[in-house]
Amino acid sequence: MVTVKQLRQVLKVLAEDTRLRIINLLGKRELTVSSICDILEISQPTVSKHLVRLRLLKVVKDKRVGNFVYYRLNLESDQNQIIKFILKNFGNLEKFQKDFKALVLHEKKSSKG
Repeated sequence: MVTVKQLRQVLKVLAEDTRLRIINLLGKRELTVSSICDILEISQPTVSKHLVRLRLLKVVKDKRVGNFVYYRLNLESDQNQIIKFILKNFGNLEKFQKDFKALVLHEKKSSKG
């Protein structure tokens, strides 16, 4: 069960554009830091900083495969209802839609490469 303090912490972490954009992407599929950087067109240190905050609150999970670390949403966490609510009700925001199109383009480029 989530406490009021935990809810406040999650909402505080989620109250940042880049973290919301990352959550939206990870709601579509598992991604590496470099993929997130390419799609959102932001630096690796910036993405890593945001992923650390999300991971500390157990919003995202990571797994290492060789030299790569893959991130995905942690929908088994206590915060999963908040994340599902965001994805369901706000996935059609213009910025999120642009990010999704960039994700599709990134995947096409990666599959050719």
